Amino acid sequence: MSTGGEDQTQEPVLEPGPLFVVSMWRSGSSLLYALLNKHPQVALTYEADLLLLKPVFLKPAAFCDWAERWELWNEAFQRHGLTAGDVDESISDFPSAFKAAHQLYAKRHGATIWGDKSPNYYDRLNEMADDFTDARFIIVWRDPKGTANSILRAASLGNSYFSRKGAAHCGFLGYEVFKKECDRLLARGKPVCQVNYEDLIQDTPSMMRHVCEFLQIPYDDSLAVLEGADRSAILEGQHHANLKGDKIVRGPRPELVGVALRKKIRQYEAWWHQIYGSAWPPYPQLADNAVQSPSRFSRLVDRVLYLTLRIRGRISPLVFSFIPISLLRRYRESKRRRREATDVAQPGPVDAGGASCAVALNSRAAHGEGRG
Repeated sequence: MSTGGEDQTQEPVLEPGPLFVVSMWRSGSSLLYALLNKHPQVALTYEADLLLLKPVFLKPAAFCDWAERWELWNEAFQRHGLTAGDVDESISDFPSAFKAAHQLYAKRHGATIWGDKSPNYYDRLNEMADDFTDARFIIVWRDPKGTANSILRAASLGNSYFSRKGAAHCGFLGYEVFKKECDRLLARGKPVCQVNYEDLIQDTPSMMRHVCEFLQIPYDDSLAVLEGADRSAILEGQHHANLKGDKIVRGPRPELVGVALRKKIRQYEAWWHQIYGSAWPPYPQLADNAVQSPSRFSRLVDRVLYLTLRIRGRISPLVFSFIPISLLRRYRESKRRRREATDVAQPGPVDAGGASCAVALNSRAAHGEGRG
């Protein structure tokens, strides 16, 4: 199947709204992205995450330097073969900027379906639905323990974002937030396709056929294999090794989830099965009836922990949107020189965005997920 990069005699008619592929971090959306982007009608960006810099659009239009800040944040233009000068930098509102950049990428690839793949939309699905009334969503679920284990494996491989304290807890505690966001989309009548990571790796052709039916595009067996997928927009890192290969890894992974965290996850799974029924979470499919749900006090403490972690995650892009851009340029240049000097090509999801400067920010350039 063609990748859609060849010259087009007629400009394709783009879909009216974007497509968002979303999961929790390290839960399989990158795999789905790599497979789906092989389709000639699809050209999604990889964790471009302009949404995270939405505060920059609060500034007066004359000072809304969103394009350059976005590039300094996570090299979104460079990773996707574009430059900040390719878009109209006079645009000063988020929906128009998002649409201009992502539609440009799709047009360059002769595709009709445009949008973004990112785990960082999991708690903001309805915000995106408000900004884009014609948006479609593909939701990828994964066994919560599998998500936590993948986060811990990424941390063990040196990824700085997932090495932060509480990353694994935030990964599974946000699962219910993600569920509520998804349910609200469905209640609003928004087009949503739900995929299980476990089903995707075990029966890839069936799942990709299901996704293509949702998008109303023809299915081809080439979409069920990684070979030939364009992964050039994905930043380097050992935690991406499986995704960068040509084989979908289906076997068990090294178990790094400790006893205490495993127990807590099992308790929450039991709690969620009580609330949502046996169908969610879809994996693990069989809950242990002997497992006690977490106490009300425990849930309260975990909720406070989760909110604290999420607030911490929101501070970096907020400050990044307003800090003098001259400082960001200098930081980016010094980071480039250090990278060249050490020949280290593993920018973590925090460091690659670069905004430490005087405030020691932990920016999220390649953030999270899809690296299971």
